[in-house]
Amino acid sequence: MAKTDQLRCVHCGKTVNETTKDHVFPDSWYPETTSDDTQRWTVPSCSGCNNRLGSIEKKVFSRLALCIDPRKAEAAGLSAKVMRSLGIGIEGLGAEEAEHRRKQKLGLIAAIKPHEPAASASILPGLGSHAGFKDEELPQVRIPADLLHTVADKIVRGCEYSLSGRIVEKPYSIQIYFVHDHNVPDGVTRALKSSGAEKAHLGPGFSVIRVAARDAAESVLYKITLWGTLAFHAVILSSDETTSCHGT
Repeated sequence: MAKTDQLRCVHCGKTVNETTKDHVFPDSWYPETTSDDTQRWTVPSCSGCNNRLGSIEKKVFSRLALCIDPRKAEAAGLSAKVMRSLGIGIEGLGAEEAEHRRKQKLGLIAAIKPHEPAASASILPGLGSHAGFKDEELPQVRIPADLLHTVADKIVRGCEYSLSGRIVEKPYSIQIYFVHDHNVPDGVTRALKSSGAEKAHLGPGFSVIRVAARDAAESVLYKITLWGTLAFHAVILSSDETTSCHGT
């Protein structure tokens, strides 16, 4: 990694006079079961991207964390963090901060709906039913797709920089896929289990599998799992490869 890359934003690619440290997996997303010696990847980011993405991460986290079984060690303390972020059980907040958290709480409440069987087709991989509960007893939390994809893209960019020192930029782009295991193509599953797969575990909360193509090392496949529950796939491809894939 060139020294100049440390002054480039991983997200927008711009060179700036000074970068901030952006956590690949937001610091607040780590469960309470994370040990003190766990690696917490950070990457260089301009302040604009860091602030913009940080705001989106908070919205996505408050929704995702409520969908994860709180009894899992990989998710310990997440729901309590959401409650605190909304000002629930917190005393001594200033008027402005209290109002900000009140609006966040109202936004989250609006995203929680009664169970709708017809909505099962849009349930994210790994989420859904909880042991010991009937589906109709569980509410549904709506997560805006654009915000979810933005956070997933941000995580992949951070993983790629952390594992290879690379900033993803044209002609390469990232494509995100939220696909249930039974719909993942066999070739993808084999690649993720191959000897060439690079694996990283950042405590109990996050696991990353990265596979580079043998004949094109900059074309990369990822599987990223959050809290031992929600998994998504991503590919980094050049524009030529993307056109080829869409045309077949």
